[in-house]
Amino acid sequence: MKRNRIAKRARRTARCLVASALAALCLLVLAATAQAVEMRQGWWLQIKGAACAQGPQVLLGDIALPQGEMPESAWKEMAQRPLWKAPERAGHQTAMSRERLVSLLRFHAQDLVDACALPAQLIVQRGGSVVEAPEIARRIVEFLTAQGPALDGELEIKDLHAPDNIFLSAGRDKLTLQATSPVKPGRINMIFEVKGSEGKVQRRYAASAFANVWKAVPCPTKPMNRLEQVNVANVQFMRKNLAYNSNVWDGTGGPWRMVKSVGTGQPITMADIEPVPVIAKGDKVNLVFEGQNLRLHVKVEALSDAGVGQSVQVRNLQSNRKILATVQDASTVVVR
Repeated sequence: MKRNRIAKRARRTARCLVASALAALCLLVLAATAQAVEMRQGWWLQIKGAACAQGPQVLLGDIALPQGEMPESAWKEMAQRPLWKAPERAGHQTAMSRERLVSLLRFHAQDLVDACALPAQLIVQRGGSVVEAPEIARRIVEFLTAQGPALDGELEIKDLHAPDNIFLSAGRDKLTLQATSPVKPGRINMIFEVKGSEGKVQRRYAASAFANVWKAVPCPTKPMNRLEQVNVANVQFMRKNLAYNSNVWDGTGGPWRMVKSVGTGQPITMADIEPVPVIAKGDKVNLVFEGQNLRLHVKVEALSDAGVGQSVQVRNLQSNRKILATVQDASTVVVR
């Protein structure tokens, strides 16, 4: 139940964040382009940065999106307006600069060119389809949100880097997304792969995003010094970003002591603590050797401090031979 709540919260947070960012971006783009084009009775045309022409000619509807208040019937008719020739072969592309695009529009649609907001570049492919930036961002968010439960915290996705568009052919191309390494808080690198009908990878596109993962973790309420035993009365759970605090102690187990000093309010990591030694250097303890058909007991001396479950080097008091053993309790070490 707890994981389900975390996952749901993570999905809501991630979706809201990206939706807000995309909405803000769209508003800025629309505001800027609206000032640069001529409004025609409350509407204007946004020319795409990438488009697919399904026939021998590029149609206005292939490359343009109506903005503002244009009647649907008017756009349906206008969208069928032929422009220039499409690339000759399926899958082939033509790229044109803004200047070239202006020239083509002036020749083929003189009456509309002033009502068009133009991108820096337009790429037109013959046939197929194009996955555009908002859809690419949505796929990244969905992919990372699905990793939320494994990240064990409240997920926040930001700083997306991805291709502006990805072209697919007219066949059965499939677009997949995967991480290039285990997903963890911080910068996550991913790869979009375009696979053909036989499953062979045809193209790859790099993408990345930054994952903030917020979680309540143990922090000292006062400075804790090296070799000081961890007292849970002096520990408080505080909300921290795991993207900047890795391998954080979860507050369980022990007893623990500090390996190094940690200041007030700073997360305690597993590198900051170690089990409180139950055997101290110089202690005389029993060594138990457990073989397949043999069990021996020998008196040994511990050569260092060690806690339960830790390895410790001991010296046989009879032969002076040094042996590596595992601490079982305060009076026993074991070799198997």
